[in-house]
Amino acid sequence: MIIVTGTRRSGTSVWMQILEKGGFQILGKKFPAHWKGLIDKANPRGFYESTLVQGINYHTNPDPRSGAWIPPQKVTNIGVKIFADGLVKTDYAYITRVIYSIRRWQECEASQKRIDEIKDGHSELADTDPNRLRAARLPAGFTWWKANFSLVKDMQTRRYPAAVFSYAGLLKEPEKTISAAFEWIGNGDVTGAVTAVERSLQTQKEITLPGVEHSYGEVFDELYDSLCRTQQITPAFFRKLVETDSRITREIDALLAEPKCTE
Repeated sequence: MIIVTGTRRSGTSVWMQILEKGGFQILGKKFPAHWKGLIDKANPRGFYESTLVQGINYHTNPDPRSGAWIPPQKVTNIGVKIFADGLVKTDYAYITRVIYSIRRWQECEASQKRIDEIKDGHSELADTDPNRLRAARLPAGFTWWKANFSLVKDMQTRRYPAAVFSYAGLLKEPEKTISAAFEWIGNGDVTGAVTAVERSLQTQKEITLPGVEHSYGEVFDELYDSLCRTQQITPAFFRKLVETDSRITREIDALLAEPKCTE
């Protein structure tokens, strides 16, 4: 399958729209039934998510509700969105190509905050993300880090075909970015796909997050810049990422072990 991955709020929905307009068959609904009219203003053109967003494995395939099974040889050129934490749990047989959309952690944080505020206005959506309360207790950028580091580690380990595209680069040069992606995939209508990208739809501009209470911002930016610039991770830099992740994991464990505030 052609898998679109990344963190939440990193541009994965736009890439699904690009694939659809580029002539690819895709899996996923534009808006889940309970989202339409409530959360659609966060992504006016749709989310295109399915039950496979958390990975393709024995939990999701066959579908636990319908019993339908997706054979890997039948879906080689079908696009599907799978978030980072789902891709690392996806059976290798289903990974044909991976489009990895990455966005700066500051923008992802701000965009996620916006969508959480929308959900807060609708009680029926409040519990749709099981990781939301956990993420809310973590320092800025930690959720972004864990998702992106897990992807980098998985790509280093399983060596499946993956190409990284920055959300900023897509908005700045959509035709160039989409042309590169479709050439790498091997087909696709670039002219049609470009119409999926409208810079006016970007909801987060000039993002700053004051009061970051940790010292990891520099390595977060270094990871982002390295992926956007070369899409290669040197052994020395990977060791640095592993060491950073170990420290962050210990901090997360300590934070989540603290009693929850009841005020």
